[in-house]
Amino acid sequence: MSLSLLLVGCSGTKTSESLSSTSGKQKETQCYQMFTSLKSLDNASFKKFQHQFSIINNNYAIYKKNKSLIDSNSAEIIKLELNDKVDIVCARVRSAVFASMSKRANELNKL
Repeated sequence: MSLSLLLVGCSGTKTSESLSSTSGKQKETQCYQMFTSLKSLDNASFKKFQHQFSIINNNYAIYKKNKSLIDSNSAEIIKLELNDKVDIVCARVRSAVFASMSKRANELNKL
């Protein structure tokens, strides 16, 4: 599963846009690592989020394929919506990892 479809690569110049793109890639990497760890921590949640990422990626592929056919305002709205959905699912992934680790810590405290 690759989230990189949803992020734009860094440009060669050092602008605030390229800095935000770099932090975006860091967030993407962190999300991917947490998502991967969720497979062994909570497989049911992993599958649920995998399905959500799959839907986002499918919609992104449709967006990229038809980007030249739609006006720029509509394209921008769709792109923003897709990016927002990725952020939401990543937040859910972080929450699931935290909940799983917290549950494990509580189980250890009972020993």
